[in-house]
Amino acid sequence: MAVELAQTRGVAKASLWQAWLRWRAGPQVWFIMPAVVVLLGVYAGPMLYALHASFTHWVLVDPGSMDDPAGLSNYQDVLTNREFWTAVRVTVTYAAGSIACGLTLGTAFALLLNLDFFWRSFFRSVMMIPMVVTPAVIGIFWKLLYEQESGVFNWVLVAIGLPSVPWLDLNMALPSMIVMDVWQTTPFFMLVILAGLQSIDENLLGAAKVDGASPVQLFRYILLPHLLPYMMIAASFRCIAAMGDFDKIWLLTSGGPGDRTTTITIFTYKTGFSAFDIGRTAAIAWIFVAIVMTVSAPLLQRLFKSAMAER
Repeated sequence: MAVELAQTRGVAKASLWQAWLRWRAGPQVWFIMPAVVVLLGVYAGPMLYALHASFTHWVLVDPGSMDDPAGLSNYQDVLTNREFWTAVRVTVTYAAGSIACGLTLGTAFALLLNLDFFWRSFFRSVMMIPMVVTPAVIGIFWKLLYEQESGVFNWVLVAIGLPSVPWLDLNMALPSMIVMDVWQTTPFFMLVILAGLQSIDENLLGAAKVDGASPVQLFRYILLPHLLPYMMIAASFRCIAAMGDFDKIWLLTSGGPGDRTTTITIFTYKTGFSAFDIGRTAAIAWIFVAIVMTVSAPLLQRLFKSAMAER
């Protein structure tokens, strides 16, 4: 009797579990489950290994240090390090400046290229060029433009009678780095916002024009509310990418002069491949992940809430 009762309870629990899965997930989840398992294996495996390394005193030039436990000392050292917080400040300044300028210029170019004129397709194609250039080439290209003696920018300034500018000195290095990133990423913002502009109902715009709305009123009360989700999408993805930029920054300034352009990724690289301190490097990487999630999570959460509300 007891065995039958246990079997009955087991069947009931299994049915409830299957019903919960059908209600909670739906059949489409089983089609993406293999991809989820592969992604977890590819990404979660190295991340867990780095998490383990962050709790050790592992230094590459010190054999046997991999098994020396460190507890939370690596995290404590990083969080009390002035150079780390300088790198955080530089990273946030770089990301915020790049996103603000890129979003503004991208919106302006999208509005212009949404107009109907003869060379529109040509200019749209030209605007895409920075997007297809690799970051390494962009870093070398802009380093040549910024050269103090033989750079194109200073050659133009001198030709029109103005003094040359030290583009990569202590005061100008970070703004110059932001300009380089804006040049590359403005087409991305333009592309996303242009897609939003082309999804607007033309009848709505036509009715507003018939009612006497000015171009500023059209943008303020019709275009901007419609484009806001597209802007948030572009800014969210660009925020995550900007905080992880490394190759073009390294090729342009190598984090200098001093620590004026040392972002978190540059600081991580120097810790890992100059001091060979793998334990601290892994701790920096995990703290960096926490910072990126803290910054991007509110944007993505608000975006997903808006999408769910529209459904």
